Amino acid sequence: MTDSAPVFSGVKVLELGAGAAGPIATRYLADHGATVVKLESRKRPDFLRTVHLTKDNPHGLDGSPMYVLCNPNKLSATINLSKPEGVELVKRLVGWADVVAENFSPKAMANWGLGYENLRAIKPELIVVSNCLFGQTGPQRMYPGFGGQGSAISGFNHVTGWPDREAIGPHGTITDSLAPRYVALLIAAALLDRRRTGRGRYIDVSQIECGVYSLSEMIVRRSARGENVTRRGNHAESAAPHSIYPCAGSDRWIAIAVGSDAEWEALVGVMGNPAWAKEPRFAQAQSRLAHQEELDDEIGDWTRGIDPYTLMQQLQEAGVEAGVVQNFQDLLDDPQLAHRKHYETLEHANLGPCPFEQYSIRLAESPPQLRTPGPNLGEHNEQIFGEFLGMDSEEISRLMKEEIIA
Repeated sequence: MTDSAPVFSGVKVLELGAGAAGPIATRYLADHGATVVKLESRKRPDFLRTVHLTKDNPHGLDGSPMYVLCNPNKLSATINLSKPEGVELVKRLVGWADVVAENFSPKAMANWGLGYENLRAIKPELIVVSNCLFGQTGPQRMYPGFGGQGSAISGFNHVTGWPDREAIGPHGTITDSLAPRYVALLIAAALLDRRRTGRGRYIDVSQIECGVYSLSEMIVRRSARGENVTRRGNHAESAAPHSIYPCAGSDRWIAIAVGSDAEWEALVGVMGNPAWAKEPRFAQAQSRLAHQEELDDEIGDWTRGIDPYTLMQQLQEAGVEAGVVQNFQDLLDDPQLAHRKHYETLEHANLGPCPFEQYSIRLAESPPQLRTPGPNLGEHNEQIFGEFLGMDSEEISRLMKEEIIA
């Protein structure tokens, strides 16, 4: 089957912002053919360029794996927005773009004179998306927090952890990971609407609200029935056993979930029909739920000496839901991910070969493509200012000398 043209081929995106939420959202478009110009500054670089840098790194801001892996297929331009001529240069790029995506706190764009009304005056059909923590309105809109606060404020920490211990956050910045999915979808919808109507759009995305919406079940249960769903560790409300259990090896575990009495009997069979499993307290789901701690101890004693992958295969073949708790080396070696080409190696000028990840969506006939690694700072200045904006070399040199392009 011959691949068709990438679905966002010809779409031009100007990205302002930093971190993960903005770059992940625009990467969906870049991987499917859009030209994405990431606007940066040497005066105030994207903080991802400083993450995980070692003292002996000879490449400085161009040596951050985190930045490189979050921003493949993009072009980098550097503009000093602290100078009026720098702002005017951004406005010229706005005239070039179809979409402007930003994830600053609301005051930043307004302070530069780059609020939506200013941008729309430049190009009425422009699509603008703002993707900050609290959104553009409301009493907390100016708070420029990160995903760690987002996890707590949106409710994830309340349901993560053990019932007798403090709340803990899910690993990573979950609102930074959720919001880009909404942003990419909304940009696609706005582009379709513009094709039909010729109208531009302003899209206001709150990362907090994306997180809250993802916990809708808990919100409904509270509002409809007064329930306060809270932490329960690895246990489930209506299934037992349902937890992770130790296996042979250092820090090796397996997750086992039994959703019915029939699955319980299958698990008992794999365990070799031990006498304890025939006790009345474990006979039915309700009684197992009432004795989950004892049940976990018994199952853990059985799993402890078994290789997790061998056990996973045995349980799955018997009809029991089970999965190895994989570490990150396991994921790099995972045969299912390899089959789907989840990882693809690209050569970065400073870091050498790097394994980049595809995301989970595959469009038949037009799959995402990884073409180039995340760019060095200002790597494409000449192309962007010369080819895209039609500036001659003398003007570009002047702006560089005056630290406008910087």
